[in-house]
Amino acid sequence: MIDPNKSIAIIKGGLIEPVKTWESYLAENHTWQETVALITGPLIIASAIAAAILSWIFSSHYMFSGKPGISGFLVGIVAAFAGFFLAVFIFSFFAGVFKGKNDFNRGVAAVSLATIPTYVGSILGALPWIGGLLSLAMSIVGLVFLYKIIPSYLEVPQAKRIVHFVASLVTVFVAALLIGTVLGLGGYSSSDHFNERGDQGGTGMFGKLGYQAELMEQAGKDRYQPPADGKISDDQIAMYLTTIRKVTDLRAEQRKALEQFEQENKDKKDFSIADIGGLASGMNAMMGSVNAEMEVVKTGGGNWAEYSWIGNQLRIAMIQKDIDDAVKHNYALYQAHESELRAFLR
Repeated sequence: MIDPNKSIAIIKGGLIEPVKTWESYLAENHTWQETVALITGPLIIASAIAAAILSWIFSSHYMFSGKPGISGFLVGIVAAFAGFFLAVFIFSFFAGVFKGKNDFNRGVAAVSLATIPTYVGSILGALPWIGGLLSLAMSIVGLVFLYKIIPSYLEVPQAKRIVHFVASLVTVFVAALLIGTVLGLGGYSSSDHFNERGDQGGTGMFGKLGYQAELMEQAGKDRYQPPADGKISDDQIAMYLTTIRKVTDLRAEQRKALEQFEQENKDKKDFSIADIGGLASGMNAMMGSVNAEMEVVKTGGGNWAEYSWIGNQLRIAMIQKDIDDAVKHNYALYQAHESELRAFLR
């Protein structure tokens, strides 16, 4: 399945004549293993090697400190493959959700072909002065390519293309962040995006996504030791009720933003670099909706771990009602505010 000449031809075509290359490759009906051997693997490995070499040549850090360790290089390649397959799974899964085709073979092909500019950009990013701008530009081109290739490869209906694309990108972003946090590979500096008052930072079209990422990181650091008796206090139920009221209002605003975004883009047949700003707005609205509870808790100076514990205890009480003293106590609190809690907890 490994054919260097064909790999070079596909990658070259993916940059110079993308649509023609996509149509030709789709007609060949490759398995995902063949695509990985022809496109994905060569792109990831070659781009990593080329970027490392350019970094060693141009970076003063490497010039004076020596080459980056081989272990770090290998971890980077493994992470690139893992991130690739994560993206494929999510884009393919959501294609099925939005009445398209959940086809892993086609998903691997679509993401591989669309991200050719992105991998080329990762090489250019090692260049001094303009490397960062070139890498960003190629990443944006990759996003545009990914949007354009979805209808032919995953057959997402026209009316659902934007929503599918935004939902998939947000899910990839959240999943990658969570995995990176768990494995200790992530991070944003708290001084960059989020401070003790919960102020938003970061500028540019993805600034708010950085803020949402920092929110998740900060919430993940919260710790809470539940009371030994397992009972929710009056102060805790009051805090929880205040929070869910604010969450309900915030989600209503975000829902309006998402509906407006979908309405404005439902008939759009094409997608260009000029549309990236609108795409970022849609991603921000959806990401904000996912993180609404966390945002309300953290911007109010609350403890996410404590808030989560309260919600879990209330849900257990709603289901079990009277299996022990703690559940009976918590169920009484639930009953006192059932009209608000039932819909939220379900």
